[in-house]
Formats: sequence, structure tokens, C-alpha cells
Amino acid sequence: MNQPVSVFFTGMDSFDAEQLTALFNDANRRAGNHVSLSKDQGSATALVIDVDTLYGHMTWLGAQNSGQTLVALTSGATASADYVLHRPVTMEAMRAVVNELGKGHGAAPKASAVEAPAAQPTPSIEKPAPTAHPATAPSIRADEAAKASTNKPEIVVPSSAAASPAQVDVVPAAIAAPVPPAKPRERRLIDVLLAGDLAAGPHKLELPGLPVLALDLGQKVFLCGSGIKPFLPHTKPTLTADAWQPLSGAEFSALRKSMGGTQPLSRLIWLAALGGSESVLHDAEPDARYKLTKWPQIEREFPKHFRIATAMMKGYFTPEEFAQQSGATVEDVREFIAASLATAHAEVEPKAPSDDATPSPPRGLLGRLRGGR
Repeated sequence: MNQPVSVFFTGMDSFDAEQLTALFNDANRRAGNHVSLSKDQGSATALVIDVDTLYGHMTWLGAQNSGQTLVALTSGATASADYVLHRPVTMEAMRAVVNELGKGHGAAPKASAVEAPAAQPTPSIEKPAPTAHPATAPSIRADEAAKASTNKPEIVVPSSAAASPAQVDVVPAAIAAPVPPAKPRERRLIDVLLAGDLAAGPHKLELPGLPVLALDLGQKVFLCGSGIKPFLPHTKPTLTADAWQPLSGAEFSALRKSMGGTQPLSRLIWLAALGGSESVLHDAEPDARYKLTKWPQIEREFPKHFRIATAMMKGYFTPEEFAQQSGATVEDVREFIAASLATAHAEVEPKAPSDDATPSPPRGLLGRLRGGR
């Protein structure tokens, strides 16, 4: 027997959640109200996750073995999920996902090659982009995409207009009120790195009184000598869109020589999550337990995190328990867990399935990261 479908929006700020919820409610009403809004993440059959944020990325990692359908909200070109909603989210795209969830009763779909339909002139969070981005994971089947793209907004004409043929004034069609444009989101270094939405090629970030941070997302490297700790201050401030300056290949090569070489981008992601998490494990269950699955490269520069890592290698425990075992503060432990989750060095203890739940085939986190769902 299929389970009733419920959706929970997570990994995003309250403003974005409100706008998307309004869009969802309208799309769901048009589709026949087959999907409900869940009151919490744990009881939802489907999660809409903003994977461009640190908190959303950690939520996505933690939900890999949950059995829930995952819908990725992103500004990037790709995302690994059952469905993908590209910003700006249009009514047609939301309706396509709602229709698919309603038909599948929350079950993950089989892979296909089509994402949510391209933007149409219907109410949306922002002005639709001219073309749709390709997605790693599908949103709907090809036949449904074609059908959805031809649907027109529901037109409701007041009865008084129909009863008065002599009336000269044309009564405008009643459609859902447009959702106000989303406010610009505050973005720290970790948000930029996880979204991966810098233009192609090398870029540099120059902040007052700090060393230059140069990176190339395409090559998955950043310029750094032997230590990454000097870049910790770069992880704290909010970055504007024009903070990143493009570099030519020659400029990047010259900086590489002067700065001592390159480091894997994963090390910078770890550092950015460490400094940008503010000791918060967003959307974490109060009793969530964590474990370190592989050792990060931190021995020399972060001695207190070395002690935390040693404790986390022993098994699943809460942040408070790790703090007692390592002698670190709970805040330091949470920062370390956030960094380790962002780089897949740690995992959340899977919850035991309920008696009436259908067990899903086991699949490791690494396998999901490599091959999607």
C-alpha cells in the first residue's frame, strides 16, 4: 500500500521557504491536492533541499539513506537528487514535481533524461531564465514534460461576467498572485564553494588585511602552500557577488609559483564549513549521533580537532559526548562535525527502520556521491 505523500522544505532560510511554500500550495491545488505539507523533516516522504547552502548540503548528505525522495533546489547546472528545481523556480517546474510526487506517492522515480519543464510565462519567484539548465538527476519523464509545458494557467471568470452578455468591459482572468522576488541571500565562502556557480576559470578573492585566495572550481584546486589555516578568516564574512575577480591562466600560474603550489579543493571546503557553520548543525535531530568515517588532513594545524577526530573514530556519539571524550567545547565539536559532513568525512547514524517500513537496498554514502541516486 502506497504511503501518503508529504513534503518538507529544508536547508533554506525562512524567506525562501515561505516563497516556495506559497508556490507549492498553488501548484498542489491545481494538481488536486494529492501532496501535503509535513510538519517536520523526519515524517516527510519527500524533502525539498536547498543544496547551495552549507546547511542544505549537510541535510542532503544526512538524507542519503533515509528512504525519502529528495528534490534539490539549486542555482547550479547539476545536482544529485531524485528531482531538480532550478532557480528561479517557475510554476510549471513546481507543478511538474508536484505531479510526479503525487503519482508516485513519495517513491523515488526511475531514472530518465528530462528535468522540470523550461520556464513559462506563469507566476514565479523570479523572472524565468531564457533556457533551462541540464540536470544530473531527472525531474519528470519526457511525456509528462511535454504535457506540462502545454498546460495553461487555470482561468476563473466571475459568474456575473458570464451572465451579462451586454457587458462591454472585459473581466481579467483570475490567476494566482505572483510570488514576490526573493531577496538576495547572504553567501559565505562555503555557500559559494558548494553552489559551484562561479564562472569558468580561475578566480581570486581579496579581502582587506588577508592573503589572496585563488581557486579554480573546474580543476578543483586552490592555491596554498603547506598550511590552510591562514585562510580561516576568509570563511567568516558575507561575500558580495563582485568579491570574486577572474584571473587569466598566466596570472593563476604566477600566483601558483609565489604561493607554493595547489591543494585539493576539498580541503578548502572543509575549512570553509568549519569557519562558516557558527557551531550550528542545521536540521539535525536533537539526539543525532555522528561518526568519523575517514581521517581529514588536520594533524599539525588544528590540534584540538585532532583530539575530536580521535574520539569520533571510536563510534557514533552525540556532540556533547564527543566534547566530554576529547576535552573540547561542544561548539568546537559541532564546527568539526559540520566540516566533516560537508566533505563526507563523517556520517549521521542511520535510524532503525520502523516495523511497517519497507527496507531499501543498502547503499554506501560514497556510492551515492559517485553515482547519484
